[in-house]
Amino acid sequence: MRLPIRSLLLILAVLLLAGCSAVRLGYGNADSLARWWIDQYLDLAPEQDVLVRERLGRYFAWHRKTQLADYVTLMRQGQKLATAQTTVADALSLGDELIRRGRILAEQATPDIADLLPTLTPAQVERMAARQAEKNADYAKEARLAEGEAGQRKARYKRLLERAEYWFGDFSNEQEAALRRMVDAQDPGSQFWYEERLRRQRDWLSLVRQVQRERLPRERVIQMLRDYAARFDQPTEPARLAQAITLRRASAELAVAIHALMTPAQREHARSKLDDLIHDFTELSRETAPG
Repeated sequence: MRLPIRSLLLILAVLLLAGCSAVRLGYGNADSLARWWIDQYLDLAPEQDVLVRERLGRYFAWHRKTQLADYVTLMRQGQKLATAQTTVADALSLGDELIRRGRILAEQATPDIADLLPTLTPAQVERMAARQAEKNADYAKEARLAEGEAGQRKARYKRLLERAEYWFGDFSNEQEAALRRMVDAQDPGSQFWYEERLRRQRDWLSLVRQVQRERLPRERVIQMLRDYAARFDQPTEPARLAQAITLRRASAELAVAIHALMTPAQREHARSKLDDLIHDFTELSRETAPG
């Protein structure tokens, strides 16, 4: 729950799923959207709002200048995978590339987050904790955690079908049935990833409360944030790390199996979508940041 990082990733995900027509408009307002997201968690005081506005403006200017061209490179890699034979190693590599880019975002934002955290009040920290609890309830409901593995598989199937049809176009009845069989054959992993979500939040709140309580030196806060980012995407306990690796490999195997179901026309649909996104991100990278 690294505030600007999570908000940026959410914004980029929403823009990609909304379609190419939203990308350029939405990215131009990404700093305002990120500020709004942060304010929902913290209810920023006026002086905090000034700090957040200034730092987000600078952050997104850096992002536009240095990261968008790299995203184009990643999308071109995705185009090759969409239209050619792909392997589990390809899928795992693409996932690793996404994690690596997330860590670049985190490192860039770390000094700014270190400046914001000491300004938080106990009330703001508790507001953030309450907001997280609300979002967790929404997540658990959407993932149908209370319904056991059967319900979790149904939720996973729905989520995967929606994402796959966005990229590849409508599935036939036969393709839908095949996807359902593949999802039913795997551990949904939903409860595990929910527990990991809670672990990250507990670690985050512990870090924030320590900074708020002890008024630590800035360099110490920066190091704490870097340590948090380093363990963000994987458990530290060996047994849970092994489970995470197993689930990620299973997801990669499922992605490859879904890809194998696609017709040439569906693969061309994905290639075309990525081509449109490549065009928009290329143009955005050449523009001067607003303001």
